[in-house]
Amino acid sequence: MSKNHSVFLVLYSLAFVAFSQQTKPSYNYTDCSFQAIGHRGYSDIYPENTLLGIEEAFKRGVKYCEIDVNVTSDNVYVLFHDQPTMYRTSSGQGYVVGSKYADLLKLDVGSWKGSQFEGTKIATLEEALLLAEKYDGYYYLDTKKFRPGLMGKALKTTGVNPKRLMAAIANKEEALEYKKYCPNSPFIYFGFMPDDINDDNWYKELVDLGCEVFEVYYTLAIDNDLKFQTFVNKVHQHKAKVWVFTSNNLDEIIKIKAANVDGVESDIAISAMKAICDQEKIKIAPRNRTTANFNFDHHNLQSTGIGSQFRPLSYRNLEILQNVTFGKTSEFGIKKISEIDANVMKVPAFNPQNGLFMFTNFTPGIHEDLHFDYSLMMDIYIPKNSENKFISLMQTNPENENDGDLFITSKGIGVNNNYHGKIVAETWNRIALIFSEKSIKKYINGKYVGETPIEGGRWSVYNTFPGGQNQGFLLFADDDNETAELYVNAIQLRNYPMSNLEILGLKGANANGIPISNTGIYAVQFEEELKPSIVNWDNKEVYVTFPKLTDLTAVKLNFKIPYGAISSIKSGEIINLIQNKTISITAQDGYSKTNWLIVSEFE
Repeated sequence: MSKNHSVFLVLYSLAFVAFSQQTKPSYNYTDCSFQAIGHRGYSDIYPENTLLGIEEAFKRGVKYCEIDVNVTSDNVYVLFHDQPTMYRTSSGQGYVVGSKYADLLKLDVGSWKGSQFEGTKIATLEEALLLAEKYDGYYYLDTKKFRPGLMGKALKTTGVNPKRLMAAIANKEEALEYKKYCPNSPFIYFGFMPDDINDDNWYKELVDLGCEVFEVYYTLAIDNDLKFQTFVNKVHQHKAKVWVFTSNNLDEIIKIKAANVDGVESDIAISAMKAICDQEKIKIAPRNRTTANFNFDHHNLQSTGIGSQFRPLSYRNLEILQNVTFGKTSEFGIKKISEIDANVMKVPAFNPQNGLFMFTNFTPGIHEDLHFDYSLMMDIYIPKNSENKFISLMQTNPENENDGDLFITSKGIGVNNNYHGKIVAETWNRIALIFSEKSIKKYINGKYVGETPIEGGRWSVYNTFPGGQNQGFLLFADDDNETAELYVNAIQLRNYPMSNLEILGLKGANANGIPISNTGIYAVQFEEELKPSIVNWDNKEVYVTFPKLTDLTAVKLNFKIPYGAISSIKSGEIINLIQNKTISITAQDGYSKTNWLIVSEFE
């Protein structure tokens, strides 16, 4: 035996002992009686309703994914939630139902969730079914257009197990039509409990037609009154299951399970399965992150690095649209930002039919369809002609049907005679607004200037549960013309209240925009791995499986990180996993940092 080979075996033995101190979860929940259904896939972390997001859920042991399907103009079932248009989760602005599949393929449906997902394409039902077959997974189809003929065609084309497709059915008539085309596929009843909760025929008719799951609203399980208890017992007596939609809170999910419910839809189904089935003591909650970011370098309403494009309030009627304009500070004849001729957006004095709609992209928390805790920042410039006028900053009513919620005036930033700070005209200022259920804290150029108490949830905003286009709030809009011209260099939204230290670190307006806070790691791939690596977002670990006797002193590693972030190891480098088992990701803001531990096993 050579000296070098002896050294390698010693190093391998040491590495095996070191790595054996950490173990990865099995992600095998076959013995668990409770199901967490991946709501639109692994949608807290990955782009919703994409093959990527679904696969990441299946890889982590989630057996069922709820997906939304809509029909193109040339009769292709594609995975997409929002109606009628596509602003929130794609680079397009049209309508799924009015578009051909080939045209939809030109769109990017990943970048809104982060630049690390750039290039993700819209998926078809056929593609999704083949993915489910690969992972022995199942789909619950929320059909935006109920076309059972196309479902049957997808099953025939792919040849997958027909039980992998379970459509949402609202009544007996739909069930009968569905069974014509998908006779061997079960379905999920999605609707209200029966008027007569003890009517056995109601349950029996649906079960006999193929219903395997009855799904109702999750608060019914939280309340768990006598009527709901009877409903659950009746469903179980007829050999079916009860699911509820949708919760991302562990305390709620524990109550749901205690109500004898069999499953819950969740954006964080992976964490829920670990907590419920493996009894892991983890905190289940949507993760703090930047969810929208704009710097207008491309002279359009597309986001930068993360977030959906802005949608004009008047997108339904372009004849009344007031356009924003883009250009350099020098082109508009306004002050540069720290001597840099920055790209900016000129916002007109919007009339009540106009404004910019910002999609929050917040994963819903305990308040379900509303979000109380968040941060909004802007770099703005007030021209002389707008000085001392009312300038609406924010309108939480998506249709602009009442008075704006925050204004700039000669008195500062606020509303209802509760103003703080001073916005000097013809000067660039960075405004930070930190929202909670109890107050709004206001900052100008990193300095705290005041706080407005909150009652009644007025400044809560819609998140990603509601359908349609109103999953967010308006900027620079007001119902009675309390608006004025201004310039904007950057806008950013985060789904949590920032700390004083975070805001202080961001300081004042910057020509390059506002740095984001995200520190994730994605698409991790080791050159020698035996199976796809998995990122454990709860424990901040990366799991990899190597062949035995792999030389861990020279392993090539590839991965992706969020926009603007930096890593302690560059993607594509050859690294020594015996000496260094951690990848540190520091966010673009320089404040947020996550250490990802590499946990290995050998087969």
